[in-house]
Amino acid sequence: MADSFNILTSPPDNTSGLVTVSGEEPPMLRWVFLDAETHEMRWGGRPDSQGHVCGPYDWTKDEQYVTLEGWQGWLAVRLSEDDARDQSDRELGIVDGEEVWRLYFDQNDDGADLPPGAQGLEIQLKRVMAEQ
Repeated sequence: MADSFNILTSPPDNTSGLVTVSGEEPPMLRWVFLDAETHEMRWGGRPDSQGHVCGPYDWTKDEQYVTLEGWQGWLAVRLSEDDARDQSDRELGIVDGEEVWRLYFDQNDDGADLPPGAQGLEIQLKRVMAEQ
């Protein structure tokens, strides 16, 4: 079962945000949030989101892309540890043609304080309506 996302709005007390229903059995409600220290997007239960940025999420004016805090500061990030893991997989003969890229948000428009050796690409998160 693929995850689905909904944007919820409520008072600014860290309870508004982007939620997903997990593929676990039974399905669980998970909050999508910006880690306040690392700038990496994460998800977890509501207690996991405390102290982090849970919104506000919105759409661009043309309703085509997702914003956080009013802008599109999204980065696809590849950390040096991801390179090392992929190299180790190749050495073990595990070749699936996929690489790990992480989602970050450049909250202060300063490169998101990425760790040394990280690769970052500016991206847009496109809004795609789920089929019913």
